Amino acid sequence: MTCFNAASPGVERIPLASNILAGFPKVNLVSILAGTLVLVSVFLPWWGVDGTAFGFSGSIVSWSLWSQPYTGVTGFPANAQIFQTMGLLSLFVLGLALITVAIAFLGSFSPNKQYLAAGFAGAVLAVIIYAGAVSITLSNLCRDSGFATCTSGPIGSAFSGGAAVSWGFQTGFYLCLVGAISSLFAIIFHQTFVRSPISKTTEPQAALVSGNVRFCSGCGQPLLADAKFCSHCARPASQS
Repeated sequence: MTCFNAASPGVERIPLASNILAGFPKVNLVSILAGTLVLVSVFLPWWGVDGTAFGFSGSIVSWSLWSQPYTGVTGFPANAQIFQTMGLLSLFVLGLALITVAIAFLGSFSPNKQYLAAGFAGAVLAVIIYAGAVSITLSNLCRDSGFATCTSGPIGSAFSGGAAVSWGFQTGFYLCLVGAISSLFAIIFHQTFVRSPISKTTEPQAALVSGNVRFCSGCGQPLLADAKFCSHCARPASQS
């Protein structure tokens, strides 16, 4: 009985690291994480106003992507047109975020990194559009209010009469931002480990032969006597 010896003359030794990478899961877990973060973010508030007075604190105004924004009792005028525009932009960001989630999940199973690049662009675009929409909405509300001081920017704070009020982006916004950053790392992970874990030459190499048994030059698995392709990795097996 002839035994296969990797050290025998004319037999190529298959590195252990290559075998490990060959069995590495072809799923981008980082992309799945990024998509999950963006998905969770759409169910959380993206902008809001918090207040603190006499030892009590709580949320005064909370804007989400699912409903038209409101101002509560913060002193803003009830400008229906401004709120309607902000509501439409919120729905647009919601749709963009959901599309980004679908692309991120699809890209995690595809060898093509274009899906991940599109998901990254979608998450970044959603964050930028929402930040710009909030800034313009608050600026218009402040201009129409006629007040000397108002929340003219998306982030700020004020103190008056023993009460402190702060406003800014909420958990959902920052979670989507983290998802966008994770999408960038997913592209790097995809390029390094998932897309092409083993560098393969374009020209098929001769099959490894030991006695009456042939072995695949790509994965080292034994070949059938008349096999033209490896049943394990589908690499062409030339006759020797």
